[in-house]
Amino acid sequence: MKLEHVFGVSKELIASYTERPHVDEAIASALRQTRQIIVYGSSKQGKTALVQRHVPEEKRVTVHCSPQTNTEDLYRSLLRQMGVEITSEKSSESSREVESSITAKFTAMIPFFGSGEAETSGGAKAGNTESITKIPIEFNLSLAQDVGEILQKINTRKLFFVVENFHYLTPEVQSAFAFDLRTFEEMGLRFIILGVWKEANRLIQFNGDLQDRIAEIPVEPWEVKDFERLVETGEPHMNIIFDANVRRKIFEQAHGSVAVVQEILKKVCEKSGLLESHTGPQPLIINDMAIIDLSIKEKVNEYASRHVRSLESIAAGSRTRRTTDDTEALYLPYHLIRVLVNRSYQELKDGIERKWLQELIREEHPTPDNVRTSDVTGMLLRLPTTQANAKIVPPLFDYDRGTRRVKIVDSTLFFFIDNCSPDEVMSEIPHPDPAQSS
Repeated sequence: MKLEHVFGVSKELIASYTERPHVDEAIASALRQTRQIIVYGSSKQGKTALVQRHVPEEKRVTVHCSPQTNTEDLYRSLLRQMGVEITSEKSSESSREVESSITAKFTAMIPFFGSGEAETSGGAKAGNTESITKIPIEFNLSLAQDVGEILQKINTRKLFFVVENFHYLTPEVQSAFAFDLRTFEEMGLRFIILGVWKEANRLIQFNGDLQDRIAEIPVEPWEVKDFERLVETGEPHMNIIFDANVRRKIFEQAHGSVAVVQEILKKVCEKSGLLESHTGPQPLIINDMAIIDLSIKEKVNEYASRHVRSLESIAAGSRTRRTTDDTEALYLPYHLIRVLVNRSYQELKDGIERKWLQELIREEHPTPDNVRTSDVTGMLLRLPTTQANAKIVPPLFDYDRGTRRVKIVDSTLFFFIDNCSPDEVMSEIPHPDPAQSS
């Protein structure tokens, strides 16, 4: 068996996938019910793999969101994948107040499966009376009720609509979809939403009416016992055995990230010359700690190339200025990065509360009295936009408005920060003030 099919991060389900009862049983139970399903957690922690494991490909339609996606784009993609042809364009209406007063009236050509002599949309087999005809229906693409009715009319075995990367949507679009989701739930249409955040009730914050109507499945935390089962599941496929000390070292370095565990296991196999299953009569024992250390060092360097660029982009974010003196810039994004890079894993793992973060920034800021609560809060609320504009995919940080905490949501960033030199990282990130940048 090839190494990439056993260990590592992959968009496809790999052989070392291991079920965790509290997660896999939760989604299996949710799928049997009628609730909408939210799968959330840090990036590369197994959200997509979990859905792939429990929902066959032929029973799901997937839409991948981007920062530019709105609800109409999302519904258009779903309908297109279901074979619906949208034949008309938007018609403009005059409005003196809002530019968005453009109606969303379309004509949908819906595939209808039946029998008889109806004109087919494609080549039908000779002697077979089954045909596919298109039924035109006018609808409003911006109304969940209209979209839901069209989806209900289509005879299909695809039962679940999967919305990937929901976190990329703007707060306004997330809020709009949260209200539409209530309509879809009443119509019996099932959605599975995947998002990179760490707190529960994200969609309920937008629409309280979703309470008791959704099932939330957190994919974290990953525990050592889960990693042990992962290794034991993958070892037979490679005909190898990882020594107990090797496992312990890898698990300690991972800080709860299954992506880091998978990538280090893969790197160790590569360094051991195992690009596919060991062919010997007995399993090969992996116990060379020098290879482990080298593998960890190389992974740190690989992550560094992306993370340092991303941190630099955030640090170079828009200047935050005092309202009383527009000539003095605070450069809060830069100081945010300095503070976070110099924290330990224990300080970062549960997030940093906004009040404490403000105190840490003040401790190093040249004008601490100017660092006000409103300035810091505004910067944190802009984090999603800052990262999206810098094309940081997946995002590194999320600000939980409920708990007022900044949280790391890229699971590999813990591993990088804990193994890097803060001074070396900051030496590569210039101060946005040209007068202070060396």
